[in-house]
Amino acid sequence: MLARVPVLESNKDITMLIRSYILLAGLLLPCTFVAAQSQPDPIDIYRKAAERVSAATAISFHVEKRFDVVLIDGAKVEYSGALDAFASSTGGFFLDYGDDLSSRQAWYDGEEMTLLDPIKNMYAMTPASGSNAEALIQVGEEHGLEMPLAPLLKRKLADDLEALGDASYLGIHDAEGEACHHLLFRGESKDLQVWISTGEQAVLRKMVVTFWDIEGAPQQALTFSEWNLEAEIADDVFEAKIPEDALLIDFLSVRGEK
Repeated sequence: MLARVPVLESNKDITMLIRSYILLAGLLLPCTFVAAQSQPDPIDIYRKAAERVSAATAISFHVEKRFDVVLIDGAKVEYSGALDAFASSTGGFFLDYGDDLSSRQAWYDGEEMTLLDPIKNMYAMTPASGSNAEALIQVGEEHGLEMPLAPLLKRKLADDLEALGDASYLGIHDAEGEACHHLLFRGESKDLQVWISTGEQAVLRKMVVTFWDIEGAPQQALTFSEWNLEAEIADDVFEAKIPEDALLIDFLSVRGEK
């Protein structure tokens, strides 16, 4: 038998019903307020994952990349690529990157940085020293060179994210089949979404950047996998391996002649 729906027969009945809803809302509001106050800090989540990676002696990981290119007529075309990275905390890295439009390999052995374009079969070499971060900053300032994933390797990205001043925790969401903390950082020219895996072994799993300062607001998505924070890297991995017929060219200087 269907339940009988009560009929409101007077203004008094309506007034009592409204008061009941107000009372119910008053009971629920404190619970909602407490839940909002107890949400995790996005900067703290990212910083802990970054510090865990930074503390490793040697690391390796794989990245799948998708990125948009906005054509002259306004059409937005998606391309893809991939990168394998190996790095040592004592100073040394090897990056092997390729996408639908370009290819690049980079080595740093603590004394010299070498960049190879396998498609054009050309390479360039420049002195560099110090940690990976110091070498990347040095080469970037002298030659205007931006390596793949250089922002993650050379800067304290957590400090940059904190400086944006607009960070949000969006909840536990899926990233490539894994439950992750979903974070949003908003800036004047770009928005950055970050997914950090849950648990004590948290690592970066995905990043999506939206470039609002570029017409068409293209996006770039990076998916991280195969993290190894105890990687065993052979001594010769950071030594440049150049084809015998490759052409040696000079790095351009952005500082000008001294």
